[in-house]
Amino acid sequence: MMDVDYELAARLQAEEQGEFTIEEKSSLFVELMNKRKKHVARLRAEEQRKKPKTKAQKRNTMSTYLKNMAGYKHNQLKTKSFEDIQMLFDKEMKRVNTFVDMDIELVKGSETRTKGSSKRDGEELESEKLKKQKLDENVEAEVDDDQEDAKMKKHMEIVPDDDVVIDAIPLATKPPIIVD
Repeated sequence: MMDVDYELAARLQAEEQGEFTIEEKSSLFVELMNKRKKHVARLRAEEQRKKPKTKAQKRNTMSTYLKNMAGYKHNQLKTKSFEDIQMLFDKEMKRVNTFVDMDIELVKGSETRTKGSSKRDGEELESEKLKKQKLDENVEAEVDDDQEDAKMKKHMEIVPDDDVVIDAIPLATKPPIIVD
């Protein structure tokens, strides 16, 4: 049974090989070689990514980050050792990772002010109250303006006249199709 299947597969393969011309065979071979090159290049790239970075590569990466994000200059970093740069980098990354939204800080800051009992805190609270009153007055004025605008729009509304008849002629018409 195995011999029959093997012979059938060999015969089919021979027929398929006979169907291709020399140009088709060469183009298929070139495609195969290109795919193999790309596959080998992909494997090499994966190996490179899996390798741990050297100390110089780490230093270069950290220095670039510190220059672009923390505002350090090249002259400031070139004289520092790897450990110093790593310490600066870790400090900067800690600052980034512990970032707190500015709105949250403002809310916490206002809570701490209300707990304190100094004169300045009281003055700040009074000034905040005045600001809120001014904002409330501005909002009320805007609401009044919106009501006036609505009244004006109501008076300016156009009433359609249904007595006028418009004859519309289409710009493009299809001629009837004659089918035999």
